[in-house]
Amino acid sequence: MTTLNHLRKRSARAVQFLQPHKYNASNNLRLFLRNESNFVPKRVLIVAKLSRYHFEKIREPNLSDEQLKFKLLERGSDYDTMIASHIATKHVKSQVIEVLKKLNIEYKIINRENLDRSNFIWADLILPIGGDGTFLLASNMIFDDKTPIIGINSFPERSEGYLMLSPKYTTRIPEIFEMLKAGHYNVVMRRRIRTTIKGDNIWDPPFHTHEKGRVVGEEKFYTQDLKQEISNKLPKKRRLPWLALNEVFIAEILSARISNLLINLNNEEKYHLVRSSGLCVSTGTGSTSWYRSINTVSPQVVKEILSLLDKKQIDNEEVEKISSTFNAGLPFHAEELKLCYSVRDMMVNSMWPTPKCLQPRGFCKKLTVTSQCYDAGLVLDGGIAVPFNFGTTAVLETYPEDSLRALTLPD
Repeated sequence: MTTLNHLRKRSARAVQFLQPHKYNASNNLRLFLRNESNFVPKRVLIVAKLSRYHFEKIREPNLSDEQLKFKLLERGSDYDTMIASHIATKHVKSQVIEVLKKLNIEYKIINRENLDRSNFIWADLILPIGGDGTFLLASNMIFDDKTPIIGINSFPERSEGYLMLSPKYTTRIPEIFEMLKAGHYNVVMRRRIRTTIKGDNIWDPPFHTHEKGRVVGEEKFYTQDLKQEISNKLPKKRRLPWLALNEVFIAEILSARISNLLINLNNEEKYHLVRSSGLCVSTGTGSTSWYRSINTVSPQVVKEILSLLDKKQIDNEEVEKISSTFNAGLPFHAEELKLCYSVRDMMVNSMWPTPKCLQPRGFCKKLTVTSQCYDAGLVLDGGIAVPFNFGTTAVLETYPEDSLRALTLPD
């Protein structure tokens, strides 16, 4: 057996070992063949995307449309795509409203500017229109596992919309409600991360990463600003009301600063002091998002590693295959009750060797983190964030009752 052939077999076994448990495609097909109960919503809450163009108009209220266009082009923005996305979202929203009116279904429309918890309690179906960001925004306002959510990708030409329905439903909106009524849909109970924090100043108001300068602005997320004297009398333990659908990310707010974190897995005795660019803890849903980007292995890295084992020229096609196979095995199913953590850019040198009992990436049921940072944040789904500074502890877990009831239709 040649060295290269031996290496190929070893690489294949290694890739197979590294792949998480993959969801069986035949099981997926059987789920779609199984009819759920007929569902005809009575009250639909439309959560519409706040387009980038609309956001820019808010920022520049004194500029005319032409003046705004000139300013956006001058700074290098893709104006054509920006306006196309804005128009597409408005068009899909109008189509949805037309269908709901024909079906005599009551509806309300909100966006990022006017989120209100009472609207989510009122609705029996949450309908985000936009992309994955809009879906995540809506899911953060659902606090039970009973309220269903189904999303429409308003601009599939430039938005992957992994959490949304297939792009074909963007132009076939009546079919969505026909299939719900016929029971031709599937329910995916997407696991979410419950976060409990302990320590001082844990009742400080949250901020939102979309807001410049960490100013909460309009996005209060329905937590009252607590005066310091009141905050000091509150418990030192707090379960955050928001559940993370994709991931929880913990790091210094200034990305150039090293994040120092004490990490504990599954209630083990030892805490590991880790210096890095941050800690990303993902669900199965989030394993196709930031988690995958952090852990993806490029063909360049594969080729450089394999070149250390064999002096012969390595076939590029083989390198691409190993890389794509490994990367395809990173995601795991959205209904699995486990967490996957990724230490981002772990610092390793003679003074800080790699912890023997903590790999840069791994699975766990429960993860406990104590901050050794001075200006850090704990960020849920890239949006809602709370201060996470020296001495504060966070416990991350998943529970079935915290799941998100997501409705899907066959592609």
